[in-house]
Amino acid sequence: MYIYKSFEEYLQLNYFDIIKDSLLEYIKSNELNQFIDGFGIKTYDEYSIDSIKVVGTRFTKNKIDSVEFKIIFVSEYSVYDSVYNQDSIFPRIIEMKDCFEFGLHGSFRKGFKPKKSEEVAKSDENEERITNGLVPIISSDEMDSYATKFLKEFCPEALETPMKLNVNKILEDKGITIRFAPLEDNIFGKTFFANDKAIVYKKSKDSLYNFLFDEIEEIDVSPGTILINFDKMLERPNGVYRNTIIHEAVHWFFHRNYFELRQLLNNEITCSSCYKRESHEYENSDIAWMEWQARSMAPKILMPKKMALLKWDEITKEVEEYANEKEITSIQKWTKAVDKFANFFGVSIASAKIRLSELGKSKVDGIRGYVDGSKIEPFIYKNNSLKKNQTFLISIDQLGSLLSTSPFINEALRTEKLLYINKMLVVNNPKYIDIKKYKLTQYALEHADECSLIFNVERYGINSEGSYTKNCYLLSSTSNRKEEKSVVQEQRIKIMSNAYDGGTHFDLHKNEYPSDFGGTLKEHYQHAKRKKQLNSVEDLEFESDVSKKTIYNYFNNETSPDRIMILKLALTLRLSSSYILDMLGKADCLPTKNDAINNLFYTIIYAYQRMGLEYVYRDLMKTGKQFILDMSDGWLYNHGLN
Repeated sequence: MYIYKSFEEYLQLNYFDIIKDSLLEYIKSNELNQFIDGFGIKTYDEYSIDSIKVVGTRFTKNKIDSVEFKIIFVSEYSVYDSVYNQDSIFPRIIEMKDCFEFGLHGSFRKGFKPKKSEEVAKSDENEERITNGLVPIISSDEMDSYATKFLKEFCPEALETPMKLNVNKILEDKGITIRFAPLEDNIFGKTFFANDKAIVYKKSKDSLYNFLFDEIEEIDVSPGTILINFDKMLERPNGVYRNTIIHEAVHWFFHRNYFELRQLLNNEITCSSCYKRESHEYENSDIAWMEWQARSMAPKILMPKKMALLKWDEITKEVEEYANEKEITSIQKWTKAVDKFANFFGVSIASAKIRLSELGKSKVDGIRGYVDGSKIEPFIYKNNSLKKNQTFLISIDQLGSLLSTSPFINEALRTEKLLYINKMLVVNNPKYIDIKKYKLTQYALEHADECSLIFNVERYGINSEGSYTKNCYLLSSTSNRKEEKSVVQEQRIKIMSNAYDGGTHFDLHKNEYPSDFGGTLKEHYQHAKRKKQLNSVEDLEFESDVSKKTIYNYFNNETSPDRIMILKLALTLRLSSSYILDMLGKADCLPTKNDAINNLFYTIIYAYQRMGLEYVYRDLMKTGKQFILDMSDGWLYNHGLN
């Protein structure tokens, strides 16, 4: 049985035809009549409805066995001439978008129908819809229109000309005071909606930041005062400060009534505090919705839709001309374009990329990227290769999740048809992978769509019952969020035909190794010596955190092998996954149980082959998974990791 996400979704799916038929009657009666302007009268005789979306409901009567309510819906539609006249001074097609309301009555058990006298009427509900708690109801699709409302009030010229907002000036011109303050560590900003006192840094005309960082004072603050945690701003790019200022101003402009009502009921509530994202302060409350609104809207205010697109087109043309003159690569060209865009609007690279992606410029996904806290090698791909909520990139945790659910991924990695490089799953072919350097070729970096898997992304957050749900993603703290990625099958079929069929290095050389674990380990050690990766067993001991005695016992098959010890030795020797699995198999140490620890074990083998133990440990630290390697305090100290 289908489970509806909301009453609005139920109405959208079950009463669409009734709404559409009533809207058609409205259009016939109101939009196909005479159109009058300064030139005369015009009659439109054709129409089409492009979309109808139910955005809300308002109950007007509640009896024991029946209810009455208004459906609020938004429709895009057109009226036009059936006969084209190129000499006409009137436009042939008029496109419209309006908000309407339409009444239904009935019961939840028997269903609903319109009253005989009920007609569709235009509504202003789309302009101002609020909860009973006075929180604006804003969908993701409406964020840009609300950003426009903000700019019309604070800086209307930013809607006409691309510009870097002078955030301090436009707020101060509206009577908003901005002060730096030593706020709590997990708070970025505070906005006051009532008179109060606050501890702030003293002002100074001589200081670079216009205040004395080490001197504080208590001051009286009035409504419209914003405090910024400068300690937190120092740790982040300048764009974060600008984003934080606008974030707080969104609260002041759109959420003032909510907080003033709370202050009326409890005069001790004088301000709102904006915590960093992993805070649990916001979960499942009105505050959470307002935080999501401010967080989503601030970048759209700093980079208004039309002006951002206009500036991006201008920048890409400039960079194209520069690229032709200087003969730079396509990747360098796109990197330069993203940097110029971010610098122009005064935002972080991450914020600029997200905004460009929202505006349909998804080609920037591979530029200036970070996964698992590590910088990725920039890459590009054909236009329209990625659809909404798709990516080429996959984190270590997400790779581990796929290993536990996808037989295809397991088999492709085991047979080295796919390799995990640059946080991407890429087909193993010399055209795309420089196997000696274990890096993507320049060709692969410029043609990711030809060689890399694409993943669908589903995002989940925890609801009030503790269950994961898509609807709660933005309201959950980062520690309570998860992303699930699934392989785009069409792309899988496309790129796997490019996999190299000539056999892997392991397939070609496996018979050169002894059949026992000790002999195989010794041969890998000798090979590392020949390549001058190591000079002695003492070097192997130092780098692997496995004692010299244990290593010699392993060489001679005199000690029962330990799985973690073998993994540390294999990573130190920079072996590829096939050789690691071969050695584990000969030692009878291959994990067989399907659990989280063994899944992580295989993830390390596939994700970190040939990278060296120290690199692996440092990378695992970023995701809190380093415990599996069980490194000694001495090894951590010697490698600067304690």
